[in-house]
Amino acid sequence: MNAHLFNACLLIGWLLVLAGGCLVHVGYGLAFAGLLLLVVVLFVSRMAGVYLPGGKTDGEP
Repeated sequence: MNAHLFNACLLIGWLLVLAGGCLVHVGYGLAFAGLLLLVVVLFVSRMAGVYLPGGKTDGEP
């Protein structure tokens, strides 16, 4: 999968969560979507660092 397509899919999914959360309650929707965005960014950047050539593994300093 192309990196731009992957990022677009993540963005569309996050926007759907944001829109759905804001329909329930604006404050809770923004807070939950913001927290979800942070978790997704940290998870994806960790996975990208592990799977890239020359990426660090857990045993390396």
